[in-house]
Amino acid sequence: MIRAFIQARLSSARFPGKVLAPLNGAPIIAQVISRVGQVVERNRIVVATSDKQSDDPLACYVEQLGICVYRGSLNDVFRRFQSCLEAYPCDWFFRVCADSPLLDSGILQRMLDYVEDPAIDLVTNVWPRTYPKGQSAEMIRSSRFAQIDPELLSAEEREHITKFYYNHGHEFRILNLESENSALAHQSFAVDTFEDLERLERVLRGGNFVYEDRAKYGTTS
Repeated sequence: MIRAFIQARLSSARFPGKVLAPLNGAPIIAQVISRVGQVVERNRIVVATSDKQSDDPLACYVEQLGICVYRGSLNDVFRRFQSCLEAYPCDWFFRVCADSPLLDSGILQRMLDYVEDPAIDLVTNVWPRTYPKGQSAEMIRSSRFAQIDPELLSAEEREHITKFYYNHGHEFRILNLESENSALAHQSFAVDTFEDLERLERVLRGGNFVYEDRAKYGTTS
């Protein structure tokens, strides 16, 4: 079984509350869920947020959409995901950021080609990055992820849950998905700031947003 864990919080320093901000008529988080839902059944999508009061509105909204919510540590995101995995067990899970409302679901679909491969621990498209921000995804083998001792992680590795994989690439079997359209890698379709939101809103209103995944596969470790 595969699930999708969407990483989300409202306490963004640069744009507080951004995942509930409306983009093209719907909250960003709803659009991320919709795109992930094109590949993963909605009852297997979990929004992994914090147990802080600041994220109560997010949890309430997501539950109203009929999507599962897991609440854990705000800053120790690695532990949050390990605990989320314990609550919602599966063989693999996608890690998707909630600031990616224009995520191409085709990227997730291509990653699914590898769920039967016993020789892979992580399928990613950011090591090295050839995709724009906002088109990033990772598919993680649950059993290997659960074996990692959080006590061995640095503060940065606790905040960015796959950083440990990339910092110790020789210990893991990582397959990287590379875009054939890598010239777009410097662009961003993510929402980090209010200005990003306004820019993407203009793009969508103009009807000229087209992004289709064109990819090749390469084993990087």
